[in-house]
Amino acid sequence: MAARKQEKGTAKAAASASATPVMLQHAAAKAAHPDCIVFFRLGDFYEMFGDDAGLCASELGLTLTSRNKGKPDEIPMAGVPHHAAHGYIARLLARGHKVAICEQLADPATVRGIVPRDVVRVITPGTWTDADQVGERENSWLCSVVVPQKVADGIGLALLDLTTAELLVAQLADSSELMAEVSRAAPRELLLEVEDEDTRSTEVELLRAALGEVARGVPVRSVPSRGVPSGDEAGVDLSESESEDLAGLPRDGTPRWARRAAARALAYARACYKEREFPVWRLGQLRASAVLGIDRSAASHLELVSSSSDDPSACLLSVIDHTCSPAGARLLRRRLLAPLVDVAAIRRRQDQVQALLEAGSIRRELRDHLAEVGDLERVVVRVSLGEANPRDLGILRRGLLAAERIALALGTLDAASRDVLALPPSSELSADLAEHLSRALVERPQAQPKDTPTFLSTYDAELTRLSELRNSGSERMVALESDLRQRTGIASLRVRFTRVFGWYVEVSRSQQGKVPTAWRRKQTVAGGERFTLPELDDLAAEILGAEEQYRVREQELLGALLLEVASRAQHIHHLAAWLAGIDVALSLAHVATELGYVRPVVDDSDELVIQDGRHPLVERRAGLGRFVPNDVTLSVREQHLWIISGPNMAGKSTFLRQVALIVILAQMGAYVPAAAAHVGIVDRVLSRVGASDNLAGGESTFMVEMRETAAILRGATSRSLVILDEVGRGTSTYDGLSIAWAVAEHLDQVVRCRTLFATHYHELTELPQSSATAANMCVSAREHEGAVVFLHRVVPGAASRSYGIEVARLAGLSELVLSRARSLLATFEGRAPARGLASAGQSLQLDLFSPSAPDPASTELRTILSELDVDRLTGIEALQLLARMKGLLRG
Repeated sequence: MAARKQEKGTAKAAASASATPVMLQHAAAKAAHPDCIVFFRLGDFYEMFGDDAGLCASELGLTLTSRNKGKPDEIPMAGVPHHAAHGYIARLLARGHKVAICEQLADPATVRGIVPRDVVRVITPGTWTDADQVGERENSWLCSVVVPQKVADGIGLALLDLTTAELLVAQLADSSELMAEVSRAAPRELLLEVEDEDTRSTEVELLRAALGEVARGVPVRSVPSRGVPSGDEAGVDLSESESEDLAGLPRDGTPRWARRAAARALAYARACYKEREFPVWRLGQLRASAVLGIDRSAASHLELVSSSSDDPSACLLSVIDHTCSPAGARLLRRRLLAPLVDVAAIRRRQDQVQALLEAGSIRRELRDHLAEVGDLERVVVRVSLGEANPRDLGILRRGLLAAERIALALGTLDAASRDVLALPPSSELSADLAEHLSRALVERPQAQPKDTPTFLSTYDAELTRLSELRNSGSERMVALESDLRQRTGIASLRVRFTRVFGWYVEVSRSQQGKVPTAWRRKQTVAGGERFTLPELDDLAAEILGAEEQYRVREQELLGALLLEVASRAQHIHHLAAWLAGIDVALSLAHVATELGYVRPVVDDSDELVIQDGRHPLVERRAGLGRFVPNDVTLSVREQHLWIISGPNMAGKSTFLRQVALIVILAQMGAYVPAAAAHVGIVDRVLSRVGASDNLAGGESTFMVEMRETAAILRGATSRSLVILDEVGRGTSTYDGLSIAWAVAEHLDQVVRCRTLFATHYHELTELPQSSATAANMCVSAREHEGAVVFLHRVVPGAASRSYGIEVARLAGLSELVLSRARSLLATFEGRAPARGLASAGQSLQLDLFSPSAPDPASTELRTILSELDVDRLTGIEALQLLARMKGLLRG
């Protein structure tokens, strides 16, 4: 449907093109890019025609006009100013559209006839590099997925970030690994290539739907499988792994489908850039086995980089992110979402944090300098792409000077710390380039300089001469004005300038008789006449010529300077990566100092021991010193399953999450919120915490819960950490308890992994009676003067009550409802089956529907009165309660 509409709009434009050469150019551009919105440059505007105009008017709130209005070849038209186009393009990209920029290829003032035009760039969500529109604290990934005929051969994945010159590739075992990587990357655009789409349409559609669910709001584009270049043909050696973030990964050859995915991403990007070269300086191979697996559900449940409330401050990243540079922020986010499993690599990161912790007062100095670095990584990429402007050079100068100061400050540390922090030699700091930029540029170069200079006039001899001529021009005009007054005797004579008429001499009407006959009349105005003369014209030409020559010379100098920077861009890119690593380590050191985090012991054991562990987010909200810490001790060979019971709101979910977060922080190389911690390497964190549904997908809360639980049981290994909260609560008591028991038993006896299992099924606390590796723990609470007090302490044993009615009371349920609930609870508990279910094999279903035993009204009245809180009873509730008691007495 959309394609037919585009063809119709193109045909309509072409129909009128025979009479309008400009529209012929537009028709050609649209025919070459039918899936794009064509931004067609006409003077100071980008115009859209036909269906593009209608779409942009709707999406961007533009006024829809028309070309050749009222004629048979009338075409809808809408436009935006060229200087403001990027903001409009950003809004179109956010809705998944592609934009083709059709530019004027020559200055209209220098062309006779029609100005040549052609599409110079196709902009898509995953290939845009605009500094003001791309989020600076996140990567902007273009994701490419290649699915072979036999999925068992491995699914190819490539992630390309043009803004940082990075390319990461992977060959994944199955769709679950694919979804985990796509979720972690959060790409801006996704390309899907299926080797044999015709024979596997159902599977393809399921995969497309799954990708769309993982990358919500991201366009998923199908690409043909024929004619795709290999990795070698794409011009990049994919056998190397140079990414700092992938340190420790093997450097063997890249598998076939990973190379194909990389080639597809590169080919797509080069097509958008019209075959113009762009850099890929950081190559890396992603391996699922090299990082701690955190799937989309776990990342969401644990609120690692986002929260369910969409509050950016309500996630773990907001607690630990005190980075000072955009590149540091991006690196920290990636490390948090992909912690390591290599002990040596983790300890190297910990050593960096420790070195900066011990640096003392230098940390403040380093933070000040890092704040001056700016986005050095992306600036040098823009230089290499030919998209840099004078402001970028100013950022580069400031960043290089800051890098030199950072290296000098770190150079004062001891030799061991310098080795850990891998200080670059002075020859790699580009101090000479920084000095060159300092000599060349003004203090604050502008992105689009008009009347503001870019270069210091002292930088270049020709620039100095032209600058003096420009600056002396006004003085010479004042001198000419004074000389003309003396020569003519016209006291009111003025030399003036306007952009329309240029320089002129203005004389009042009363003095016109004194005007020399050699002067030429230029304009009559209300107050007098305006004239020009050869002497004035010559001086004006000299001044205006100096202005034009000055701009030309600045462009020449800018081009030469950009070429010099481009020749060293890859080197600066590596320096930027080192600075980002220092920024991350400094941020984690700052957190450790301010929040009292400690260095965990990380090794290859199977233990997980945390002393006085705390939840980073909850502790921040509660305030330092107010959070109740807890211990945990799990071991695969010994006790590895905790059945955790306790009241609602006592802190079971918080405890589960904090253990998982401490493991993630430890394996990303950070310090952790605890008094001490020993973390034996975890290969996956698997989580089922919180209630949720998928209404759009037609799935209930229970279905979502069961799907996530099934994924956990499939993916868990003896090295995994599993946290489960209230499994089975979304269905009947019998079904839910049975499922919860079976899941806990499977994790304990079959998978044998470290597991925290929170539940309200008190029957489940009998499981440890038949297992030496399971234990009962509970979150303690006490009753005081009729109210429940949550102690938030995890202690050995099983909880005796859930205190659900007390929690309902805290939530504000009326006393009438609470009184009835207590009465019913007493009834139900009286009918519940006896304990000892695990050994006796009795039914676990609470028999709520069997014939009830006699229940005298006096017993219920006595229960109601004994539990009644008179102080909380309102007038209307008292009347309702009396009516109910009267009804009981009537029988």
